[in-house]
Amino acid sequence: MKRVSKFFLLPVVGAAVLAVSACGVRAVPEAKDETTSIEADETSAAEETSGISIESNNVSVPAKIERAKFPYPYTARALTAVNMHVDSESDSAVVGVLEENAPVSVERNIEGWDQFSANGQTCYVLKKYLIPDDYIAMNNQFLGATLDLSHIDPDKPMIALTFDDGPKAEVTNRILDSLQQYGGHATFFMQGSRVVGENNDCVKRMVELGCELGNHTYTHDYLDSVPVEGIRSVIRKCDYMVEETVKVAPTVFRPPGGNRSGEIASAVGNLGLPMIIWSIDPLDYSTKDADNTFNVVMEKAQDGDIVLMHDTYSETADAAERLIPALIEKGFQLVTVSEMAQAKKYPMIPGNEVYNMREK
Repeated sequence: MKRVSKFFLLPVVGAAVLAVSACGVRAVPEAKDETTSIEADETSAAEETSGISIESNNVSVPAKIERAKFPYPYTARALTAVNMHVDSESDSAVVGVLEENAPVSVERNIEGWDQFSANGQTCYVLKKYLIPDDYIAMNNQFLGATLDLSHIDPDKPMIALTFDDGPKAEVTNRILDSLQQYGGHATFFMQGSRVVGENNDCVKRMVELGCELGNHTYTHDYLDSVPVEGIRSVIRKCDYMVEETVKVAPTVFRPPGGNRSGEIASAVGNLGLPMIIWSIDPLDYSTKDADNTFNVVMEKAQDGDIVLMHDTYSETADAAERLIPALIEKGFQLVTVSEMAQAKKYPMIPGNEVYNMREK
């Protein structure tokens, strides 16, 4: 489809929208894949802060902090190129494409759909794709909040398994199944653009099982190639997509590729986030060898380590299904990054790099 200026209305309502495929990801998200039970009409403050129903006994539930509300009308921008619909229904006609970063004036919300006007026509886009200009992630409020550590013995070895680049339902769910079976926790550094469709349920499961949500930018943006003034944007976009999906924002951040510099650290620190690096890298993304991943982690694992893996490869799930019970049998407690920091009283300073949490 030819796009004109910031948004483009089709001359015929319901005309097809061209979706450009790149690595299996459509340039224009289809709203019908995104509607979830979380999306609702103007919710009360009580509903906004109620969080998620947790069944596990080993779950750290953050304090109930009211999410920011914005008086209508307010300015918001498209996280990515997204279809504009004629009505607040996923199967309603598509009237055009709202370009990435295009500003709109949101007039109201109807059952999870933001309403605005474009070229004199009323249009609707799912709320999770329009980030308010004044949005501030909840993670700044939760950072440093006291966690429930009753299931952790600070005198026993612990290790933080971390998974990057997901979620990817067919892989992530296998890892979550194993963590659920053996009672472990992990931290998942997610790309905001992947929190769509069936992957939404993965993120909900992470919260339900007491795992930690991590920010890995919106589309795996290497920060050394992003203008300093743009770093805030790629991180906020991921925060917003996750928070709109599960009403919980990521609490830790990992720069894609581990790319970092003084300027990057300052920009990330201004958002209130520490930079979580790693102390064990089995190169699972390169070898795609489950045996190698398993052997490297088991041979190198020490108390306080942070392990880097990727929940986008089936071979990593193969390794994780062996690692999780094996590490527990070896005496390790499988905890999140933030749980380990609090249990070990390790300072999580915004902008600082964290490689492991061993005593210096």
